[in-house]
Amino acid sequence: MQINMFFKLKIFVVIFNVIFLSTSFSQSLKYAGTLPINHHLSESQKLFAEKVFEKTGGKLKIEIFPAGQLYKAHEIPSAVATGAVDIGFNLTTVWTKDIISEINDVPFLMVNANQVGKAWDKDERLFKYYSKVMESRQMKTLGVILFGSFFDISSNKKIVNPEDFSGKKIRTSSAISSESIRALGGSPVTLDPAEMYLGLQSGTIDAAITGVTSIDQRKLWENSKYTTIAGSAFGVFAVNMNLQTFNKLSKNNQEALLQAATEVQQWSIDRSIKEDNKSTEFLKTKVEVITLNSDQRQKWTTKLVPVVNNWLSKASAEEKKIVSWIESLK
Repeated sequence: MQINMFFKLKIFVVIFNVIFLSTSFSQSLKYAGTLPINHHLSESQKLFAEKVFEKTGGKLKIEIFPAGQLYKAHEIPSAVATGAVDIGFNLTTVWTKDIISEINDVPFLMVNANQVGKAWDKDERLFKYYSKVMESRQMKTLGVILFGSFFDISSNKKIVNPEDFSGKKIRTSSAISSESIRALGGSPVTLDPAEMYLGLQSGTIDAAITGVTSIDQRKLWENSKYTTIAGSAFGVFAVNMNLQTFNKLSKNNQEALLQAATEVQQWSIDRSIKEDNKSTEFLKTKVEVITLNSDQRQKWTTKLVPVVNNWLSKASAEEKKIVSWIESLK
């Protein structure tokens, strides 16, 4: 199965890139991704490349490399910042350790795609603030892509209430998600997304925190019996580009990149809803799927209050205002 997927990936990339190589162009940029080729975030790479090609009349070509072909998730930030690759996407929490990068993982702040779409609108305060911080890290934020439901759990034993976390080794993706697992009673383990499958299979971890689309397409259900949908966080991937490389482009090419990213960002709002629903229905045919009810959510909320308060204690006055504004969008 893994060999078959490997060849599918190679065919996907070769066919897509050859189509664009057949037309003359003046410049090419490499775009690294990490999700499986059938995931809508990998599809977003292809869509972005097509839009840039169209808007520049073929003068700027984006070569896409999905499914961790070039770099693992944790390697992409340094690769983009140093110019080893031109463009990459990643969860905001993975890009940098800045407080604003953790905002999507603040428990029960971001709760659905429509709210998140409004919060990350490129004309609004969150995107502008985040972009400014990324520029200080030598990266240009072209846009964001909505991944979908996050902090969902793939496990062999049912994990619903806080007491169910006790003694469990659980894969997390960020500092704040690790803090949340500790607050709920579990033991966080850091693993690259590509390592979750083997981690569950070997028993290195008892459960993995990710999104339902990832549980589906990374086939975590093959090594699990339960999926818990918490609704406590929402995955947002920032599309960042090396700042020096961006600044060297012509104004027309810069504008094409930004416009294409905006269009893909808007596309991802409805698409994330569709894919979450599709994956949830699929998982119901493979494992027991539990969606937290109001009483269970309240238990989680109570346990996670210290996590929220700790994040707020480190946030600037502007970041606290952004949180209040996001809460008003619910």
